[in-house]
Amino acid sequence: MNQNKIILYPSNWLYNSGVVGFLRVLEYKKFKIEELISLGKSVILDRCAIKESYCRIFEYHENILKEKFAIWGKNKRYPNYIQTGQKDFFKNHYIPALQKVEKNKDKKCSWCEGYFIPQNELVELKKAFNGDFSNFMEQREKFQGIHFAGLGAAITEIPNSFWNLNNSTPICHLCSYFVIFNHLAFIKTSEGEIFINAPDFKLIWDLNKFAEEVLQKSKEYEIRKIFGSSLLQWAIKRRALLGAWTMMNIEVVVKKWHKEEKRWIIDYFDLPEERTKILLDNKIANLIERIDEERIFDLILTGKFSELEKANYFVLKTILKLKNSEKISENDPIRKYFKKLDLIYLQKISNILPQLYIKILEKIRR
Repeated sequence: MNQNKIILYPSNWLYNSGVVGFLRVLEYKKFKIEELISLGKSVILDRCAIKESYCRIFEYHENILKEKFAIWGKNKRYPNYIQTGQKDFFKNHYIPALQKVEKNKDKKCSWCEGYFIPQNELVELKKAFNGDFSNFMEQREKFQGIHFAGLGAAITEIPNSFWNLNNSTPICHLCSYFVIFNHLAFIKTSEGEIFINAPDFKLIWDLNKFAEEVLQKSKEYEIRKIFGSSLLQWAIKRRALLGAWTMMNIEVVVKKWHKEEKRWIIDYFDLPEERTKILLDNKIANLIERIDEERIFDLILTGKFSELEKANYFVLKTILKLKNSEKISENDPIRKYFKKLDLIYLQKISNILPQLYIKILEKIRR
């Protein structure tokens, strides 16, 4: 690997969301993100991206989110990540040193391979620092409150077997930096802020982008539909096969603000394995897309696959009624499944629904 590059692999959701938030800022600065994540599940960064990201994170908040952002003093997101008097030191000395991080066999990071500022750089940083330098650096090497303001113990109270976090684990200087970007990866929904997590950075990037596209249609979609639609779009647009282990570890991290306790509550959502497999099948996804009916999609999301046969029965009955110029009443059973009731559309659907049902049964081997 080129020494000017840093390679990042997926880890827990807080780290992953930090990396994705970091990438969002780089995307804003016209970096070609697809090139950074095009070679597999990892992200390959130029070291210069670190300085660029810090320079632009404040601009991103002001221009895109329309809010002021700070990591010093009593700010609302990362209070006392650094002190107000350390602003210039952090920008002019610490960030340039962070670009020179390297793996250190004597230090451990629980989240990644461990990228630490070299000892010779630390010597120079100490000379430029005004105050307790040891305490400052200790804060960059241990997972603690400055990294997740407002989350409290919620991170460790609801563990996930693969994405578990621990509030006393060692982290590296680079991970400590990525964490201040994690909030940028979360997407606002009617049920809280969400981040779709997976053991593959390209998959994470794509699914969250698709989720944003889904929400452009309706801000009121429930998390199940947002997640399911993202999986569907990934299957259609990427046409790639995922391994069983990867599919089992795709989940939605849900962040909700608890007004009384004044802290974030973290929860997780995923779909049963068989539904995830169905939605990620390219042929099935394309059939669902061709049907273009939310009520049919809802049947699949909720696992009511046998209802597809019933829906097709009413489609055929409605086709006969329309051919005989009969009026479709407001309480006709077909309206439970379809909004659009013109003859040409339903004739198309009568061919697609049986194919869809058979494909689903084959996928789950019933």
